[in-house]
Amino acid sequence: MNSLYVFNIARLAVGSLLKEAAVHPKPGLVTPLDNGSHADMDFQNFIDSAMALLPCFLNCASIGLETLELGAEDVLGLLRVTGRQGEWEMLRATGGVNTHKGAIFLLGLLCAAAGRLAAQERESTPRALALTASSFVRGIVGRELADLTLERCRTAGERAFVLYGLEGVRGEAERGFPTALRAAGRMRELERNGTLSFRERAAHVLIHIVSENADCNLVARGGLDAMLNVQAEAKEILQAGGMLTPSGRAGIAEMERRLVSRNLSPGGSADILSAALFLEGAHACRTD
Repeated sequence: MNSLYVFNIARLAVGSLLKEAAVHPKPGLVTPLDNGSHADMDFQNFIDSAMALLPCFLNCASIGLETLELGAEDVLGLLRVTGRQGEWEMLRATGGVNTHKGAIFLLGLLCAAAGRLAAQERESTPRALALTASSFVRGIVGRELADLTLERCRTAGERAFVLYGLEGVRGEAERGFPTALRAAGRMRELERNGTLSFRERAAHVLIHIVSENADCNLVARGGLDAMLNVQAEAKEILQAGGMLTPSGRAGIAEMERRLVSRNLSPGGSADILSAALFLEGAHACRTD
């Protein structure tokens, strides 16, 4: 069962990236129909990147499965090595374009969590996956961000923490994936209601994520006020019904125009949507 289960975990992670990429509309983000606010990347880049990450996710799942005797920091160290290799494969596949760096972090942890739960003979429920993944990064915000200065920052997420205290994907993971868990629950609820297609459900849930998530990519492109304004706009769209109503859909279309005109993109929220899709689909990985 183990090798097939590991493959199913990695396949789910890749599938989550592919599904996220295929969603439309996604204001400011790359979709099959347009490139949003990204002149440097397109839909094919996301397909190539997702497919190139299969070995990375296979390794992450195997690490979780095979390291019961190791402490969390040692497991994280192994995952870091695998994640850096995954980033290299991503850049090679896309010609140097960063399509999935945040998603590699989130999905790599979730793949490892699925492997760990299998080793413990526990069910991979969304909550169990989130808590197990969180256990691998306990204290990561304090260890990696608290003592940073602006001069030592290497990423947009690190700069957002130093300037504004935003914790980014590290905080989402350390807190137990709260935004992703809520998003996964909304996906299931919308599916039960049966009124929207998968694409429409995911587009609707993305607006929820944008309304809640302190998106470091938005901050990097437009500053803190831009991120707060986009959050407020997303909340207004949800009040109008989101993808469930004509006025909500019109609001999403208008948000797309505004974000593209300002070169804004909620890329961190797209990463969380990918994690939510993984959480929502993990029950199908078991082979026993």
